Amino acid sequence: MATSSIFHTVQLNTPEKAEAFVAALETSVNDPWVRPEHRRQTVETDANEIRRLHEMRRRNRERARGSQN
Repeated sequence: MATSSIFHTVQLNTPEKAEAFVAALETSVNDPWVRPEHRRQTVETDANEIRRLHEMRRRNRERARGSQN
């Protein structure tokens, strides 16, 4: 949806349209739509950072094994 569409003038010519508009606003406040979080995938190319991540993963695995025993 284009962002310019939120700047259009709203014309409410009848009481029924006004009530429907207010009801829609109230519904959107009570139950807002939330955009799902998009997880961005990255590729690590720094050798030192890759080593650090692998070491951290190894330590976490060892801790998990130790807590199971």
